Formats: sequence, structure tokens, C-alpha cells
Amino acid sequence: MRELLQTKVVAHSGQKVHLRFQPVMHVLDGTSFGAVCELSQQYEEKATFGPLTEARAVSGPGKWLADRLLEIASAAHASDNRLRPILVPAPAAALIDDNTAVGCDAAIRRTTLCQQEISLEFQDSALADGRSDAVHRVASLRKRGFRVAIDMRKSWQTQLRDGLGLMIDSIRVDARELDLNEELMDICESASAAGILVIADKANWRDGAFLDNVGVKAGVRMRTDC
Repeated sequence: MRELLQTKVVAHSGQKVHLRFQPVMHVLDGTSFGAVCELSQQYEEKATFGPLTEARAVSGPGKWLADRLLEIASAAHASDNRLRPILVPAPAAALIDDNTAVGCDAAIRRTTLCQQEISLEFQDSALADGRSDAVHRVASLRKRGFRVAIDMRKSWQTQLRDGLGLMIDSIRVDARELDLNEELMDICESASAAGILVIADKANWRDGAFLDNVGVKAGVRMRTDC
């Protein structure tokens, strides 16, 4: 487990990419639930104008995410298999890119990992409006074997019910918000009851019993009092 707290560097396209793996553990006994990969690179999501050129298509969000998966697979090749799945932050733009599911699937097939070992995590805002096209694209990723997660650390508006709730593997929340927001606690309890793994970010080990009671079974970047 200790090795995942170290930054790993992999070479890709002539550049050094820094990846940091944080273990996801049960809030009571420390059992492994996988890992979160923190990326040194972020996809630049901004408006673009003009015709779609070949250069812009190559650097699109789907291709960007597929390249990150290649780097992550390279870095995780020799790591402990208990630290799966690997939670990978994905740009919201990748969710609406027609090439994302196919590109990511092709990328993983070139590695020693399998699709089930990757959980693509999208911001809550990407799914909060419940549009059918977003749900369809989540289904497309699931069809190819990828897990899908939602980052609810900043907002928690996505409705985890009907078809979408059945396709979500995990949600991540800010542990510091749980004591202050009853709505978020209700979401955690409902999600856990539906079989969705709830992960608390920056939770305290001493709060394990409380977290477990409100449906939060796992934590990342767990803190101690000392």
C-alpha cells in the first residue's frame, strides 16, 4: 500500500507524466477498494471556434483520456492487484465526445489491464441535468466494460435513480461536507443501499463508525489525529 503514496513518472510522447496513486480503503478495517489516480495534467476545457481540423480532432477529449489511460496502465503494471479498480478523473467533455468509448477501449486493449480495472470518474455537473444523451454515453462506456463514477465533492445534483443509478459504480464526496449537509447524507445512504460504493475524500479514521452508518464505506486520503 505504501508504494502508492509515491509519485510515479512515465514517459509518453517524449514527455514525463507524473501520476500519484492514492489507496481507497474501508473506513473501519482498511480493506482495499482500489485506488484513485491523481494526474499532473488536466484537460483544458474551453470553447473553441472555427472548423474542426485534423490537429484539433487528435487532441480532442476522447483522445486525451485514452492517452492518460495508457500512461496509467504503464505506471500500474507492477502494482498490487488488490488496488483495483483505478479511479481515473475524466473531463466532462469526454462524456460527449463520440470517440471516447471506442478510443479508451482500444487504448486499454494495448495494455496489461482490462476495462473492468478502470473506473472513469466524471464531475457531477456533467450528469446533473439527466440528459438522455449523457446517460446513453455512460451506457456505451459500461457496454465496453468500463466502470463509471461520479465526483460529488463540489456538487451533488445527479439523480441516482432509474437507469443511470444502475450504471454508476461509485460516487466520491467531501467528508467535510457530511456533517453540515443532511441532503448529502441522504444521498450517501440511498446510494449505498442501491449498491453504489460511496467514497469519502479526506475523512478522519476516528469518524469511521459515523461514516459507515451513513453509507460511506470507503475513504481516500484518510487522516489521523496526529
